[in-house]
Amino acid sequence: MPILEFHAINPLSIGPLGLSLYFLLIHIPIVGGFGMAAYYIIKYLRRFYGQRPIPKEWKLFWLAMVWATIHELIEVPILYQWIIGQVLVIVFFFIQIIAGIYLVWGTYLLAKKYTVQ
Repeated sequence: MPILEFHAINPLSIGPLGLSLYFLLIHIPIVGGFGMAAYYIIKYLRRFYGQRPIPKEWKLFWLAMVWATIHELIEVPILYQWIIGQVLVIVFFFIQIIAGIYLVWGTYLLAKKYTVQ
């Protein structure tokens, strides 16, 4: 496997893995959903808390949504093999791990604060 390689492939045709345009279009709502969730979470928190500091657990949950959006954006070129290589795969898994850590850590702090007394 190469370190990093770019391929010019027509996105409207069926990709090298047999992925169709339909599959590509499915990722638009996924990426948009994570991105909009991150946007509306921070918008809500700024309005709700106002001048008060936003709790750490909510900031971590917001960071998880941001990293998940980046993860989904990288997934499409990998699936369609527009960009291939070890570097991209390493970055992809690294971002996935970061998003998972933020999500688990933020969820743990939320559960600890609001459910476990």
